[in-house]
Amino acid sequence: MYKIRVGNHCYNLKKKREHILVKNTDGQTSFLNEIQRRKNFYEYKSVEPEKFSHIVHTIYASLHQGFILSEWIDGDIISRFDKEIIRDIFKTHIEIEKKGLFECDLSKNNLLIDKDKQIMFFDFGYMYPYNPLIHYNSDGKQLPIFHLCERLESRSLMQYLMDIENDSSLMIETFENTKRLALEAYSEKLIWLEKNNADTDVIQWQKNWINQWEYSLKSPANLLETYELESFRSYVLDVHDDIGGKSCTPMTIKKLDKILEQIKHNYPTLKIRNGLFWGDEKLNNSSLYDKYTKLKEQACRYQLHET
Repeated sequence: MYKIRVGNHCYNLKKKREHILVKNTDGQTSFLNEIQRRKNFYEYKSVEPEKFSHIVHTIYASLHQGFILSEWIDGDIISRFDKEIIRDIFKTHIEIEKKGLFECDLSKNNLLIDKDKQIMFFDFGYMYPYNPLIHYNSDGKQLPIFHLCERLESRSLMQYLMDIENDSSLMIETFENTKRLALEAYSEKLIWLEKNNADTDVIQWQKNWINQWEYSLKSPANLLETYELESFRSYVLDVHDDIGGKSCTPMTIKKLDKILEQIKHNYPTLKIRNGLFWGDEKLNNSSLYDKYTKLKEQACRYQLHET
């Protein structure tokens, strides 16, 4: 990315990478995908600017020329997830979902806080089309584990909570705020789904998350148990994503250490509360520990060295 100044105006020039960092199909097609999403948002912002005010304005984009030109955002990467930031992320993404798009990579590196303390979405390489009335996400109905709140947690929030775990009161307060705001956003979307005659499976899937978080918010003990289960889930999903793309970082190793610690000390709860998935639920404690020990060895080999 480059900052370009023309007179009193600044712009962002994003060039296509010569060497793809994420070594899978999604990584190989991310620039094409981003150009398609920029076109979508240009149209949406022209008709309903207030609903997409947190989306960067694109001036020009060309796959052939290999660059995207957009307004410069004078801001910083998110350093703290307060209620206003989380609310704006959820509210904006619900509007994105209603348009039939799903963001798979809600990484904090793809979100900025501008000088007015407003959240801005500016990277769409892993945002894909889907039909929100008949599908759960851009994988159709194959992977119901993926949804808006989970994507924010797996790609950003759980890492932030890990970083502040020494301040347990702030950590659990932030997690509680996230669940309350997710409950608010998902309840709003449920009304929209029912009004638009969504598939009964999709409506029930939406209700399941709402019911789960209502239970979580009934007591501190419920909330803490939910945090333990969902942090484990997020670490597992993110680790598989990093290893699959051969794009691991020191944070991947840190998450694997957390996974191994949970397996060692909390396996019965993970088993009973359906915290294991993708075949892990079929493994005993020892076999599961061995599996993630080997994945940690892989993650060490796949450490990303950006050039």
